[in-house]
Amino acid sequence: MVEDRINREMLLAHPASPNSRDLRRYVLPDGPDLRYAQILMEQIEVLRGQPREAWPSPYALAGPLRSLGAQLEYPDWYEFARLAYLEAIGVYRGDGTDIADDFLDDCRHTLWSLGRVLMELRRYEEALPIVQEEQRVSLRLAVVDAFVLDLANDARTTFIEILVRLGRHDEALDSAAEAVHEIRQQPAGKPGRPKDFTLAYALGRFADCLARAGRFDEAVDAAAEAESIWRRYNDASDESDWSIEAGRHMALGRLGEAFAQVGRYDEAYAALVERVEMCRRSIDADEGFFDLRDLADTLNNVSIDLKRSGRYREALAAAEEAVSHDRELAGRALDRQHRFERLFPGEEEFLNAGDQPTGRELFEDGGLSEVNDLFDDDELEEEFLEAIEFDDQIRDDHLTTFRAKVREAELSLCVSLHHLGSCLHDLNRLEEALAADSEAVEIARRHQDSASQLAAALNSRACVLADLGRHEEALEAALGAVNLLITLTVAEPESHERTLALALHTLCVSASRLAPHEEVVLTASLQCLAVHRRLYQLDPHHLAGDLACVLTDHGLTRSRRGEHAEALAATAEAVETYRRPATRHPARYNGGHANALLAFAEVRSAVSDARAEGRAAAEEAVALFQPLAAAVPEAYGHRLRHARSVRRRLG
Repeated sequence: MVEDRINREMLLAHPASPNSRDLRRYVLPDGPDLRYAQILMEQIEVLRGQPREAWPSPYALAGPLRSLGAQLEYPDWYEFARLAYLEAIGVYRGDGTDIADDFLDDCRHTLWSLGRVLMELRRYEEALPIVQEEQRVSLRLAVVDAFVLDLANDARTTFIEILVRLGRHDEALDSAAEAVHEIRQQPAGKPGRPKDFTLAYALGRFADCLARAGRFDEAVDAAAEAESIWRRYNDASDESDWSIEAGRHMALGRLGEAFAQVGRYDEAYAALVERVEMCRRSIDADEGFFDLRDLADTLNNVSIDLKRSGRYREALAAAEEAVSHDRELAGRALDRQHRFERLFPGEEEFLNAGDQPTGRELFEDGGLSEVNDLFDDDELEEEFLEAIEFDDQIRDDHLTTFRAKVREAELSLCVSLHHLGSCLHDLNRLEEALAADSEAVEIARRHQDSASQLAAALNSRACVLADLGRHEEALEAALGAVNLLITLTVAEPESHERTLALALHTLCVSASRLAPHEEVVLTASLQCLAVHRRLYQLDPHHLAGDLACVLTDHGLTRSRRGEHAEALAATAEAVETYRRPATRHPARYNGGHANALLAFAEVRSAVSDARAEGRAAAEEAVALFQPLAAAVPEAYGHRLRHARSVRRRLG
């Protein structure tokens, strides 16, 4: 349709995008540089005004439309890029005949570009047929160019990813299974990526899809086969290869999680330990594949997986090491910034420098090695130093870079401290947990554009404060987290909605003991429950525990208001929601299951005289807590004591 086509007036009327990826290159001070786009529009409008038969080639209009789409992607004008690519696709389809072989790759590339733009716009339903068509065109090209098989496989991967985002897990699983089957049939000696690499990646995706469908035993088999392929390549290679190291590192994490999901905790632990040791070996050998930041990130991820496997002490040790590494890296980054500011001071600092050698003077004083070290370059020339010393803009650009590295390092430390606080909280070391969370909050507040890190730290701090009985402070922290996450979720719902739901849950718990906030608690609890129900529908096998936890606290909220029927319904649903995941993954879910049983026991007894049913639930909770408390008394001893007191009260 003509009204769906892009035109010159639309470009000129569009406000400049605030999210341009590279302002210095693509955007003028008064907005995007549209000069080339205007030239392309002139070509497009000339061709639009001609019959197709008059074009220099059957698809002449598609070329400038493709180029225009690419230009419009740079300032993130994805809606306009979409229109350009859609019209180009229409040109390829327009004459009702098969696309000529000479233009087939141009069509494939246009489909790929359109699919990517639709993903950016989160128009997933619209993207599905485009990506399918891209795969079909790629397979047609692969008949004469086997390299293109890799592109067809990539299109299949994108198709699966879209289905997952839409919550269509059965279809994603079918497509992932087909992908594995197709790749197994592809020739071993084809050009491009080695077949086994492609198969290992496909098996990893297949394992993820099996897990989302609740087929956890099969997920273990797929994850194990993927890891074995990477391990075989690693063992056979005389020299380390980054792609192999990265592939196996990811595969070990997936395998560890798959083992844990079926209760094979010793095997999960072995996979997680090997994942960490891979990083250590690479760092010790100075191979350059992994560095301390990668190790800290791996330790944080492994810490989360260890907690889910019931290894709370090992999780704490991993989190403590991650904080240690990130603290060292943050210190290094800040030291480098300070050294730069000392060596290349601004005008005011220069006047106060006295006899301290700076910049170019270091050549004469033999201090060049310090500058070389600062820039990680042993071959710096005097002109490089002069440019920094005498050009304020160049100096400011370098200083901005050093400050950005400080920000990155300190926010990584903030995340690690948040993980550490969570581990300490799990072990009931509340004052230490509060100290870690408070430091994380302080770091996040020092930096701009750190709302997600600050929200996570505030939420964690609120949880600890609530357990310490400092409910007013807990409420203040929880409200801060919720307000930040509301703003983030409006902009990027996929990235932040689940975190917002968790923060709303914390808000409910934090305010639950404060009588003036009863309506706030109920409103937040209902909002939180609604979000968790919707997310649960998208991924029921992974998010059952989250929903059950929220249902438990929602039931207690209702009970405190005297709404006993609603309380009983919520706690009963929580107990049943926990049963299936707790059966296969007891280390992760039995604690929450026991809490739900206790809540149900108390609510059930309050609703009627059915004390026997309430006592039976309390008995089951005690039975679940006993082995947990025996293994990790710091984490579960106080909960077991509470469960026994409830049982006695109902006896």
